Amino acid sequence: MEVGGVRAVPDGFTGAIMAIEGIEDAVVLLHGPGGCRIRHMVLSSAVFNRSGEGAEFSEPYYYGYPRVPATYLDEYDFINGAYYKSEEGLETVAGRSPSLVVIVDSPGAGLIGDDHDGAIAEAGLSGIAMHISEPLASVPATRGCGHALESVMRFLGPERGETRPGTVNLLGLSVMDKDWAAARDELCGYLRDMGLEVACCPGAGSSVADMVRSVDSEFNVVVCPEMCAGLRGWYGSMGVPSIVSPAGAPVGFDALEEWIRTVAEATGRDPSIPLERVRSHRIRVRDKFNGMRYNALRMRGLTFSAAGTASVVRPLTEWLYSYLAMAPEAVCVDDGADPDQTDALRAFLESKGFGDAWGREPVPCGAVLCEGITALSMMISHECRVGIPIGHSSMGLDDVIPRPVYGAQGALYILDELLHGVRAS
Repeated sequence: MEVGGVRAVPDGFTGAIMAIEGIEDAVVLLHGPGGCRIRHMVLSSAVFNRSGEGAEFSEPYYYGYPRVPATYLDEYDFINGAYYKSEEGLETVAGRSPSLVVIVDSPGAGLIGDDHDGAIAEAGLSGIAMHISEPLASVPATRGCGHALESVMRFLGPERGETRPGTVNLLGLSVMDKDWAAARDELCGYLRDMGLEVACCPGAGSSVADMVRSVDSEFNVVVCPEMCAGLRGWYGSMGVPSIVSPAGAPVGFDALEEWIRTVAEATGRDPSIPLERVRSHRIRVRDKFNGMRYNALRMRGLTFSAAGTASVVRPLTEWLYSYLAMAPEAVCVDDGADPDQTDALRAFLESKGFGDAWGREPVPCGAVLCEGITALSMMISHECRVGIPIGHSSMGLDDVIPRPVYGAQGALYILDELLHGVRAS
């Protein structure tokens, strides 16, 4: 890993696959070589294990593994076409009765031009199978995720009926997010505390039926704007407005409280119960800091680098500066960043005298918060005192205790890592 080089950020191809795999009863049929399957099939199963996956999956195209079956294209197929594999793969996958099958081409397979729509029609699967034809490897993962979910909703084609008062959809959460299920459960809990029913979390554990019904929800509540841009626009065209916190994603106590207040104001609900829950976490941290004053004080003035999605990096940077008096050394955002969040982040840095930190990839400093490979590599090589995984390659696969990035649990996770880092150094 070269400091200042390219971080291990997934692309739109991975974003699209993981968005579909985040639908409970959907399956991606990857049209491409076996090598393109391995990472995605292992990752999908690891972050969102479904019931029934212990069963036998020895048939062709699955070859012993339950997730992201693939057509295993070879050199013959690239020269002569692989329509026959598309046909056979569809038949095999449909035999397991999923509610939705989405064919996604690998970057190379997209050049062949196999007629997947024809294969779908020939197999009589037009009601449950679709093809995402756009090449997505060159776009950000966030854009690939949002586009894939938008494409699914357009394919399902639900018609908006009578609005169900008090129902919301939670958008912008992905199975690529670290400990996404814990974050989903906590955020949904805050919404329930305000008397709101969460109808659907597209791409984060909900079913196809949930997604069809979601069009009748009263509002969308957005977690991370970048992760749902295309999807949010589609809901808007159907008459479902989206609630977006001006503070960005609910990262850190301050942004979480603003997220709750924004939802309460837009829906006319009382935020007192969820705000009291967040306040109890603040008190817990305050008491902990008072009891170990020396180590807590060692975080003050600690320099940090932060990189990732703009709607996450902005509240994170502001919170570390205001809550812990930490100093930003390098702050950058990934491609596809929300322009409002990017502008607000840059303005904040300049207003505090840290304008030079803007646009810099992680550098040797006190703490590095970004995707896991870079953060942990820098810590191992002693280029920082603590490395904290927060990005989309940071899946938390070795965590038993929930350690998400969003919500109060996310704030506690980040504070835990910082305290452990300054204590050990």
